Amino acid sequence: MRYFLLSLLIFSALIAQSNFNKVGTAGMLFLTIPSSAAEQAMGKAFSGMQQGASAAFSNPALLGFEKSLQMFTGYSSWLLGLHHQSAAMSFRFGRLGIGISQMLLTTQPMTVTTTRQPMGTGETFNYLDVALGLSVSRAFSSQFSLGGTIKYIRESVQSVIAQGFGIDIGSFYWIGYSDLRIFMVLRNFGPDMRYGGTFWDTRVKGNVRDDIELNYEEIALPVTFTLGLAGTVWENGVRSLLIAVEADHPADYSQRIHIGGEFIPSKNLRLRGGYKINYEQESWSGGCGIILGNIRLDVAYSAMKDFSGVMSYSIHYIIK
Repeated sequence: MRYFLLSLLIFSALIAQSNFNKVGTAGMLFLTIPSSAAEQAMGKAFSGMQQGASAAFSNPALLGFEKSLQMFTGYSSWLLGLHHQSAAMSFRFGRLGIGISQMLLTTQPMTVTTTRQPMGTGETFNYLDVALGLSVSRAFSSQFSLGGTIKYIRESVQSVIAQGFGIDIGSFYWIGYSDLRIFMVLRNFGPDMRYGGTFWDTRVKGNVRDDIELNYEEIALPVTFTLGLAGTVWENGVRSLLIAVEADHPADYSQRIHIGGEFIPSKNLRLRGGYKINYEQESWSGGCGIILGNIRLDVAYSAMKDFSGVMSYSIHYIIK
């Protein structure tokens, strides 16, 4: 318990240094997209679920309990033709759980437009978001684990690039009653980023048109603090039902609530559902997971208010 109280003090100090009042000012929002289909299915209430290598994205503390070499890959057909891809590997190194992760958000080539040629110049450009992470975690006891991830973050729009670093810090504590657990995660904590170079802006005053060269402003990372609780509420033989609740405090929005459930009807099947509160577009979600030996296949659907729903797929593979 003393380790958990220590981690609480660490989180409190970091949160005190973070500005959670800059509503609507965060960038690099691809970092907030769920990486696994299981997380998407449970309405993002997944930071306290034992999940293998994908914990590098949701809660690196969980890697401290892992003993085997594991691989993970995920894909989502995100909004407006965006493609979200993720991959991770985790393994044991002495007393430490190590994770290596990658996240990508890409688009098809898009048309270049300007203020003088709003219908297009005939050229195209590519948009690419990248995050590369290294996670380290340690279980200080059979109940408590603490972990962190350092991430290199890069966003490029044609030749305009912003890059920097961020960290995630997670803690996980088995309370000791049944499988009840409490967890905290601070994500995307780091300095603001700025696009390199300058850009031209056309301003018209009367009959006079001026082209003005401007610098890009700084972009804050989407810092989020998550506090959650999860545990099995019903069990009968191999069948069980787990409920998870998380409170999210993002830097660019008011507090959000994630509620998720996982029903296990048999040894090789997982049925999941979730609901997100205080979102403009997202609400309910659902999905399932199938276990085939050392492989788990997950699929999820997340409903959107004004857009087509999002499909997500992921694969976990335990090598040894």
